[in-house]
Amino acid sequence: MSLTTPSAEQLRDAAGRLVSALAAHDDPEYRLAVLKRLSRRLGEDHYPMFLRLLGVVAESDDHAAKRLLADTVATALRRADLPGGALSSWGATRLPDDVTGLSVGTLSGHFFGASPRRMLGPVEYLLVWHLQRTQRTSLGVDTFRQQLALMVDLLNHSEEARALYPQKLAADAQNELEGAYTRATRERLAAIARAWRAGEPPQAVAQAAIDAGHADLPPGWVVRDL
Repeated sequence: MSLTTPSAEQLRDAAGRLVSALAAHDDPEYRLAVLKRLSRRLGEDHYPMFLRLLGVVAESDDHAAKRLLADTVATALRRADLPGGALSSWGATRLPDDVTGLSVGTLSGHFFGASPRRMLGPVEYLLVWHLQRTQRTSLGVDTFRQQLALMVDLLNHSEEARALYPQKLAADAQNELEGAYTRATRERLAAIARAWRAGEPPQAVAQAAIDAGHADLPPGWVVRDL
């Protein structure tokens, strides 16, 4: 599959090959390795392509394929090893604490404006992409709502993923790890977790993230579709 702009047919073919590769093995750990290998092969810069492939499966009528993929994500959640994508941190660029005797050679590229990146799972990636300033053009609210609802619907095909992912998001919402999430993002992570745990339908879960507050984008920001 081309990494430029794949056609709908190419996306369907690639998603079909992914499902076939997962279905060819009964070992959940092997299936997770297949999913992670796909994510790595696409690369961090093309993680949205990985999300699009998951979305193709989510939009299909193949419930067995959805359950297979969701169960594989559940395995990743148990291992705390989600296939992730990297987005630049919102507040991680700063002077080192100890600048005594600092030489030019000790300053990383991060100091000169290239913010460190955090690895994020599918749901967290969509939210941060939509809400925070990153290296990507901000994801538009309508696309965010649609893609998050698709992701929740997909993961709901596994009882384990349905239980574990909201738990992870709730824990992330309490984590003030430097540079990972803004307070507004943590509030929305908590809102998603609450709605998901309460058994709300996928569209309502996605809407809960939006209703938790409005993303105040700086003037001149451009938003895009996935």
